[in-house]
Amino acid sequence: MSHFKFNKKALMGAALLATAPTVKADGTGRTSAEISKSQRGITHLTLEEAPLENITTCVPGKSMIDLTGDFRYLPDKLAVVLNPFETDSVKMTFVVSHMTAMAYDRMLFLTYSQQLSVSPQIPTPKSINKFRLDLESLEIIGIYKVSSFGMTAQTETRIWAEPALRIKWEFDVKLNTLEILTMMNNGNDTVHLQAALIKKSDFERGKWDSMILSEVDTIQFLPNECPQTMEQEGIQVRVTEICADKEGIIGSCRPNTKSE
Repeated sequence: MSHFKFNKKALMGAALLATAPTVKADGTGRTSAEISKSQRGITHLTLEEAPLENITTCVPGKSMIDLTGDFRYLPDKLAVVLNPFETDSVKMTFVVSHMTAMAYDRMLFLTYSQQLSVSPQIPTPKSINKFRLDLESLEIIGIYKVSSFGMTAQTETRIWAEPALRIKWEFDVKLNTLEILTMMNNGNDTVHLQAALIKKSDFERGKWDSMILSEVDTIQFLPNECPQTMEQEGIQVRVTEICADKEGIIGSCRPNTKSE
């Protein structure tokens, strides 16, 4: 994780500017300079999760038949089972796509909040996805410096005419079971996650409105086992358990693959 200091007060100050007349934002967080065209890595990021080690995940409406290979992305809404008598930590991989090659340094945030804001608290006119996390309960999972990687763009060829270059960043995160159980005992069993990318010079100046953001993903923490059903698009659907054992082998949950 980066050593850079995150100034939450400055971020909340930026939220106050959202109500200023000069911003001209409506209730959706859009401004008069809003960008509406979707361009991966330019106007939005993508955040994905995958099980890594010693973890049981509950996925609505997914079948193991649909998940092939050793690395499996999970849907935007999932649950994680925690059993403090079996393990004191579980591991997940977070993947942020699609950062484009740039000749300047940037800062990448992986953040979560226990609540969502009714409307965006910070205007982000350069981003299709809006800042939906509640600032009062905002926490940082990681702040990372993304050094410039000015790869030369591919010139047009006979069958390929897309010069943009993008990369993915993967972060293996160890979740502290006891800390999360304390949060659950306080009545908070759900976190909402969002990734943000900002030019390093804007980060240092507190110019938060230049961020581009990922969609919001949701993780619910459950004790002991997955439920039989979870909500998906307004209806209850059957749940599939997906486990990764302590060696990182992923598969359907059997007695010898659940968290140990």
